[in-house]
Amino acid sequence: MRMRRRSGVLVPILAALALSLGGGRAAAAPITTLYSTGVNATGALLPNGAADPHYTVSPGSGPFVIGNPAGVGWVGNTSTSQWISPAVNTSAGAGPFTYTTTFDLTGFDPTTAQVSGRWSSDNEARMFLNGNLAATDPFPGWTSLVNFAVTSGFRPGPNTLTFAVPNGSGGGDGPTGLQVNIAGTAALAPLATVPEPSTLALLGVGGLALAGWRRRRGRSRE
Repeated sequence: MRMRRRSGVLVPILAALALSLGGGRAAAAPITTLYSTGVNATGALLPNGAADPHYTVSPGSGPFVIGNPAGVGWVGNTSTSQWISPAVNTSAGAGPFTYTTTFDLTGFDPTTAQVSGRWSSDNEARMFLNGNLAATDPFPGWTSLVNFAVTSGFRPGPNTLTFAVPNGSGGGDGPTGLQVNIAGTAALAPLATVPEPSTLALLGVGGLALAGWRRRRGRSRE
């Protein structure tokens, strides 16, 4: 009976050691460097006409927030995203226009990343992740927000989303713009295999307990 009680102390120590060393899959965490169009660094909506700090557009400048999308027949802005355009009056010319944003997966496992949301464009835009086609906004894209989901093609460190937005063939073509309501998650990358000090201490306690139990067990058999 004495051996059973003593060995019973060893089991929880070894179990705690196994838990401290990990082995379980990390939970998904938000990708905080990924932003919807028309918001500031905290995710709050920018004022009408403000330049979006998280997106670039070529050709053109800004891009600029369009606070009244109904004025050009676009689906409305949301509480977490707004239309942007190369021109504050949305009349930027024929295009095509390429919008770009980047986000960073440093510290994440890129194989677990996924990005999803809703988007709209004027008109018929295509979305690319790191140069690979990820989604298409069908014509006429500006009348509704369309769901999308991207679950592959991510890489460690910086990643790039580009949105190719044509605007017809004539130099005097009408409004052009893009709205992207987006969010993403990924599991944190595994920690380095070097144990933390607390783990080393627990490992030492487990080793001493195991050695003591073996000595007592050997004596009981003599």
